Amino acid sequence: EHDKGPCPLAPPLWDTSMAAKVAFPGADGEASTPCDCGACLEGLRSLAFGGSTAAGMGASEKHAQEDLVDPATEAPPTTTRLRFLARWARLQLGVAEMRALDSDDQAARQRPIIDHVISMSAPWAVRLKQTGDEEASKHLRLLVRFLSKTGMTEIVQATNSLSAKEFEQPRGALEEYQEAAVRTWYARVLPTVAVLKQLGNSSSSSSSSDSKERAAPGASILELAEWSGKFLKEHPAQRPPIVFRKSSTMRPPRAISHAESFMTCLSESSEDEVPPNGAEHEIEHDSDSDLDGEQMFTSFLSVRSNRNESGFFTQMFGLSPASPPDTWEFRRDAEEHGWADPDATQISVRGPNYTADRAKISSDPALCELVHVDLFDAMDKEEGYPNIGAINSGVVRELRKAGEGRFLFVINFCMPPLHLAAVFAPKNAPDGQGLPPPEGSPAHGLLNRFVNEMTDEERSTYFKVIPWVREGPWIVKKAVGRTPAIIGKSLEMRYFEAKQDYFEVSINIFSSSAAQRILGLLKGAAKALSMEVFFVLEGKSSEELPETILGGFRVSHGDLERTRGPI
Repeated sequence: EHDKGPCPLAPPLWDTSMAAKVAFPGADGEASTPCDCGACLEGLRSLAFGGSTAAGMGASEKHAQEDLVDPATEAPPTTTRLRFLARWARLQLGVAEMRALDSDDQAARQRPIIDHVISMSAPWAVRLKQTGDEEASKHLRLLVRFLSKTGMTEIVQATNSLSAKEFEQPRGALEEYQEAAVRTWYARVLPTVAVLKQLGNSSSSSSSSDSKERAAPGASILELAEWSGKFLKEHPAQRPPIVFRKSSTMRPPRAISHAESFMTCLSESSEDEVPPNGAEHEIEHDSDSDLDGEQMFTSFLSVRSNRNESGFFTQMFGLSPASPPDTWEFRRDAEEHGWADPDATQISVRGPNYTADRAKISSDPALCELVHVDLFDAMDKEEGYPNIGAINSGVVRELRKAGEGRFLFVINFCMPPLHLAAVFAPKNAPDGQGLPPPEGSPAHGLLNRFVNEMTDEERSTYFKVIPWVREGPWIVKKAVGRTPAIIGKSLEMRYFEAKQDYFEVSINIFSSSAAQRILGLLKGAAKALSMEVFFVLEGKSSEELPETILGGFRVSHGDLERTRGPI
């Protein structure tokens, strides 16, 4: 409210042609359009946190104000929560990387993840700025550790550039989700990052036991802090309260050029969902949570190294690597440490007219039946066995010894020394005659082309994986997702075959740091997981449609310390 009369209207700060306006009460009780005077700017600052100066605010604007809480009045998150959010963010950023989104889409997909983690530390940033509280300093160093990870400051720079660009847009030019993101960025993210430079003055005399917790921000983080503070000074609450388009959406449109959702993807598996309160207590968060992907999984494997030095004990108790597959400890249909053949008809695939109508249908029953799933350790801990079909004690040769005569389709997930190999056989295939000739659906013909005609490069553009975590911690469900993916775009794929005998798809999980990071979650969650994985060859033309699931497997509550071998 102005000391002397209504606020001048020239030049107006906001576009007066907009139907919905925020009005300020003038001295005479009449509403007037705010300008760039000190009183109006202070009113806008108040509006940034839902202040009472929004006398004439529209309904959509009032709703938006309720979603943004003043961090000075907000209960600060716990250490466990902050560690969890950092782990969640790194996993989600890795998933975005694996799905190889276009560079133009990448920053838009990264922004809600990065900004959520930073903004949740805003209450601690307010405390540090106001009081220099040591507890606040301790908690903000968790944010520093997150931002210190490889490539993280570059991501923040990219998302800052996107937000700064949108910040300059005129009122009403942005969609609702963009406006909300920019507003959160200005009110919570920038002030939080700006205050991190205060951590650089901390004492260096701390003990080695807490040196990680007290490490000062590096040069790249200090540059981010300097840029954030400078932006706030140069743009002092110049952005008006938000006015949304009626057709807008809170979430950015999903990128569908490289990955598609199946029937349940838009419900509880939404990639845009932020972690609910309490999710941090579903899985252990020890010191390994802050390791990079390969380090995290290597740490896990080291726990098992002593057990894997010799197969003596497994052979003593009749669990020799050379024993028949149906005697192996990882058993079919076991509720604990078991595997099973899931129902492919629950999965949505491209329909017969997908190229024209983009419509999906429920898959027919799988082309192949699941013969066996083998969870084993390789004697070669460095390279493992990319071609398990050629190993004497491997699942393919053991199945042959047990009398399996059909052509086998093998999918080998390589995480040396750990492997998971799923073995399938085409339905109704005769013994000893190789892959049956194509008949019936286009999917049968596509499978024959995949095995007999395509180059390895072509195969990697067709092979698609669809995961589904049925039971498990929230963070695992979100990290794995339910989105079909052409994994050859981000993982090294190799192909091996023995004519009339088997065809093997070998997937090097360690070729992607993001995939390694997801694997790290298995350390604390494997026994709590029930997970299904389906495979399909992508139908790219009308002649290759409709799609049909090639095969799939379910792993129930696996124990990664009870693997077969080493072989």
